[in-house]
Amino acid sequence: MGNSKERVLIVEDEHINRKILSNILASDYDVAEAENGMKALEFLDSDHSSINAILLDIIMPVMDGFQFLTALKDKSYCDIPVIVMTGETGSAYEERALNAGACDFVAKPYRPSIILSRLKNAIARSQVKYMQQIRHLAEHDPLTDLYNRAHFFDSTSKMLSEHRTSSFLMVRFDIDRFQVLNSIWGEKASNKFLIFVAQLLREVTKDIEICTYGRMETASFCFCISCDKKKLKEIVDFLIEKMANYDMNYLIEPSLGVYEVTDCAMPVETMYLCASIAVNRVREKYKDYVCFYQPSMRENLIKEQYIVDEMETALDQEQFEIYLQPKYNLQTNEPYGAEALVRWMHPVKGAIMPGVFIPIFEKNGFIGKLDVYVWEHVCRLLRQWLDKGINPAPVSVNMSRADLYNPTPIDTINALIKKYNISPDLLNLELTESTYMDNPQLMSDKIQKLRSLGFSIMLDDFGSAYSSLNMLKDIHVDYIKIDMKFLKDKGDDTRSERVLASVVRMAFL
Repeated sequence: MGNSKERVLIVEDEHINRKILSNILASDYDVAEAENGMKALEFLDSDHSSINAILLDIIMPVMDGFQFLTALKDKSYCDIPVIVMTGETGSAYEERALNAGACDFVAKPYRPSIILSRLKNAIARSQVKYMQQIRHLAEHDPLTDLYNRAHFFDSTSKMLSEHRTSSFLMVRFDIDRFQVLNSIWGEKASNKFLIFVAQLLREVTKDIEICTYGRMETASFCFCISCDKKKLKEIVDFLIEKMANYDMNYLIEPSLGVYEVTDCAMPVETMYLCASIAVNRVREKYKDYVCFYQPSMRENLIKEQYIVDEMETALDQEQFEIYLQPKYNLQTNEPYGAEALVRWMHPVKGAIMPGVFIPIFEKNGFIGKLDVYVWEHVCRLLRQWLDKGINPAPVSVNMSRADLYNPTPIDTINALIKKYNISPDLLNLELTESTYMDNPQLMSDKIQKLRSLGFSIMLDDFGSAYSSLNMLKDIHVDYIKIDMKFLKDKGDDTRSERVLASVVRMAFL
């Protein structure tokens, strides 16, 4: 069984004084010795965790007590309590010792009861301070010093239970596209920005008497405040302005999801979940910064989760079926290939339309796997037709954003062409105009590479965005598909017809 005594380091150049002090402490403490400040630092560097307090002489060779105290401030173990031992008296001398970092002092000649009492008190204070530091670290985020997630939930729960008649707003506050900013700025600058955001949070809540706030995740914060929507708007406007001006070279914007607390007894975690659902919705809307939670959002989220839970199984069991929508040559009125569409034939729920599952797959990235699935099934079908002596027209398949950002989509689709031994001109690749808007240079590079491999590129939804004319100028595609909204009938107005004719001429200049 180990020794449970606390350990004291005596730093004293006189051997006889070290012996006297050791005898005084022997019954209550384990003792370590050092003959000057330098030796003491060497000892502490190798074994500081075992020392509970230091008895320090001031006048010593090599390194005196004041020099030791100065060096101690830069050490990881600077919180070890130091009691100065000196024969000097006077308030100026005592003040110098305390300012240098000592927690107390004892006068020579030594009085055992005084030394033991002051040691006991110094160690006790140190342990209380240590426990407070441990508790603070357990409850606060180490970077911003805001409440961490667990302590925010706990503190907010107590606040709500104490103010059941007040109205509260639970607000989740996210930094949009922070991962991009982090990759550009680097860790040090990104951390500085997060500290800046934390300070903004302190500033906007300083005049609100009843509130809590904390850092929930890397770039997610939360605050629960007793205020009305007018005050919340002032807070939002302040945050938007300050973040926009932080670095004018980058677009820095917040998204805020708000849950209006109607039942203070509801678990805080549930309130936060509702605010999180709302913040995910606001990200989908350009230049909208705030979204208030509605019960229907949770219902939609549950429906989405059902889709997510079953998507991998559906792919493994080939529940996704390929349908071919024919394309016609308007000059000959004869079929000219087809577009591959996908339907989810669920064994229990029946047919699930693309409008239900495609947006979810695009959001969570699963669309990339589904695209490859469709590519392979279309290649397999083309191979079957060729083996039967049929000369098929090209079939078009979709390439999503996820495919373009994946480092290997070109290799994947080229490998499928080789696997099924079909010509790349039988597989037309469709990309949406909105994908170009995300990253024009990336899209241009990928299109150039695909066309060099023999694939024909189709631009889908042309006319649905504001970049259409830029696209005609900057990238080379083989086909464009006019968005239906572009062709809406407006009575006798021939303006759309004239614009459409001009687009066709420009597309094939």
